[in-house]
Amino acid sequence: MSEDRRTTAPPGLRRALVAAVATCLVVGAASFAVGRSTAPETAAAEAKPTARNSAAPCQGGTYTWFGVREEPLLTGVSRASEKGEETPLAAVARPRKAVDAPRGAGVDTRQTLYSLALHIGEAELDDGEADKEGLAFADPSLPYALDGGGVEVDGDGAGTVEWAQVTSVTGQFRLECGDGRTVYGQAESWTVDGAGVLDCQEPLTDATPTARDAALLACEGDDPANTGGKPKAPEGDRKTS
Repeated sequence: MSEDRRTTAPPGLRRALVAAVATCLVVGAASFAVGRSTAPETAAAEAKPTARNSAAPCQGGTYTWFGVREEPLLTGVSRASEKGEETPLAAVARPRKAVDAPRGAGVDTRQTLYSLALHIGEAELDDGEADKEGLAFADPSLPYALDGGGVEVDGDGAGTVEWAQVTSVTGQFRLECGDGRTVYGQAESWTVDGAGVLDCQEPLTDATPTARDAALLACEGDDPANTGGKPKAPEGDRKTS
């Protein structure tokens, strides 16, 4: 007769073994789940394409212009000067020479501005290379520079204001490239650099929009240049009731 030598582990030891096995199963399952969920995301991130920063230049393009506007722009104005005083111009606006197009579209700024110059008559198709290269309208490296101005007032001409202006040119374009691409954008430049002088104590007749803007900025609100009325009497000559 054989003897059964099986032994039974103490209850405390059995509970410890069961807990350890359960812990290993949970950790293994979690590791498996994490591995399955992160691997595809990592692969997708590595396979994601990167955007191109630039495209090939638009060669042999044809421009079509629309919405082109030529408008006077006040660029500088002096304050109303006193007798015997010379006042400099202060900047009011700075015109740009620029082309706004989608990034990486391959649009050439000088070529686009030259096409705009052709459209408004600032350039001619039969211009030589020297004329094309020397056209300030299409040269973005030549920014606008405001003249310092300075009109010396003599006699009784108090309240004299000097102003400067350009004609701002803006327009939208469609550019059909030789490779079949079509690009849309906007361009702007300026032409006709000019200046003028006005007297705050005189009504403005047949004045340009920039002259009226200069009067609004530099003269008093009740000055004849803004109201169109008679000149104000000097302080000592004003009647009081």
